[in-house]
Amino acid sequence: MKNSLNKLKELLYKFKDLANIGFANILTSGISFIFWLYIASILGTENYGELSYLIAISGIVSIMSLVGAGNTLIVYTAKEVKIQATIYFIAIIGSIVGSVITFILFNNIGISLYIVGYVIFGLVTSEILGRKLYSDYSKYMITQRILMVVFGIGLYHVFGPPGVLLGIAFSFFPYVFRIYKGFKETKIEIAQIKPRFGFMINSYLLDLSRTFSSSVDKLIIAPLFGFAILGNYHLSIQLLTILSILPSIVYQYVLPRDASGLSNQYLKKLTIILSVGLALIGMIFGPILLPMFFPKFTEATEIVRIVSLSVIPITVNFMYISKFMGEEKSKIVLIGSVIFIISLLISILILGNNFGVNGIALSLVIAYSSEALYLITIDKFLYKKPNSQ
Repeated sequence: MKNSLNKLKELLYKFKDLANIGFANILTSGISFIFWLYIASILGTENYGELSYLIAISGIVSIMSLVGAGNTLIVYTAKEVKIQATIYFIAIIGSIVGSVITFILFNNIGISLYIVGYVIFGLVTSEILGRKLYSDYSKYMITQRILMVVFGIGLYHVFGPPGVLLGIAFSFFPYVFRIYKGFKETKIEIAQIKPRFGFMINSYLLDLSRTFSSSVDKLIIAPLFGFAILGNYHLSIQLLTILSILPSIVYQYVLPRDASGLSNQYLKKLTIILSVGLALIGMIFGPILLPMFFPKFTEATEIVRIVSLSVIPITVNFMYISKFMGEEKSKIVLIGSVIFIISLLISILILGNNFGVNGIALSLVIAYSSEALYLITIDKFLYKKPNSQ
């Protein structure tokens, strides 16, 4: 009995970092899921769809402002390169420029504040993951989600639907102190960028492509099919996000280790196997639960049944992206993202127009699967055994 307890303690200690990330992601995803379900119930399909449209725009400009800082900070902080202040400076200037331009175009202060706040929080969490400070990461993620709920719901009751976006934006700002700390600990040295410029540009293009991957569907669905369909689609994507918690946790855990040469192939393979079960859970229980709690979102029932399948290729993509990014082969991942976007655009235009919401949902599965097929093929080609040649 004592030996069993000791082995359990050793196992828990061995995976304590993964447990910290897992706890943070599960709790924050749960908070976000409940928050978005509540917001959906009070806004209705039209307003909920419009909100998701504005967040998609904010997210794209935020990533444009980050200029590849996320993966750059994770990888080079893990390699103990003192690059924080330089990256902070570039990204913050970019966020200010982006927020000003979007305010001129949309006259919406919520979008502008979201951009600056998102960049601040993105820099902070990336730096923490690079340092492998998983306990701090958990605290920051959880408190940000709590603030999102408090500010988002609170400001909704003050300003109506626009208050939700404003509240989400405010939830990012309390972490600016970590940026200040980074400026004190490291110096701004633009020369540090030169030898890493290629990786940073590829990371930037990758971030842009990944953000377009998660936003381009919303940007297309809104004008072609209306905010009501987009609202149903976005609600289904919230469930897919919950199903993707496990692969997301593992990705955040293995990326710094892949960058440090400490890959965990067993964990990656196990995660891919478990994703099949997650897909089945979404396909079976999603269509049962959504009509019970959201009777107005009638189209979401069929959408969620199909999009749940996406969790399998999403998991495969996460595992291969971690491997390639850890080896600084970001160009491969970038091409995979471009394949995803092209597949999604073509599929939505063809299948969406011919099969409606079911075609839109199937387009997402096809796009993720196309990216996964590319990454698997490239991996086999790059790492094939000598005796197979």
